[in-house]
Amino acid sequence: MDNSWYLQVQSKVFTQVQYMMNKKYPKLNCTTKNENGLPAKFPTLYLHELEPIERGMDLTNETVNAVLSTIEIQVWTNTTEDDCRKIMSEAVTQMKKLSFNIIALPEIQMNDKIAWGVMRCRRMIGNGDKIVN
Repeated sequence: MDNSWYLQVQSKVFTQVQYMMNKKYPKLNCTTKNENGLPAKFPTLYLHELEPIERGMDLTNETVNAVLSTIEIQVWTNTTEDDCRKIMSEAVTQMKKLSFNIIALPEIQMNDKIAWGVMRCRRMIGNGDKIVN
């Protein structure tokens, strides 16, 4: 029995978000790789799935039927807070199109000429659900 479907959630969400974000922001560096410190390129969007939680268990408990997926998105720019806010706003739009609820709306901060924003989104995803925009 293959229960590995849920391991592909981050990749599928990232592919959709990257495609749509790069249509609007062609120079946006989208990544799932965790950089230590600041990213090497600006602007950057970092997407990461936090630990998914199993849901929808049945009496046999042999399959992963659904997961509660939480996605964190961080954005860095070396221009202005407003640029960071615009990119984050588009990320919210794309995550809503993928049926995610925004559980932590974007918070934008400015430090040493670097604007940084973070948001979190959550969605229940069942085995066999499509993640398309």
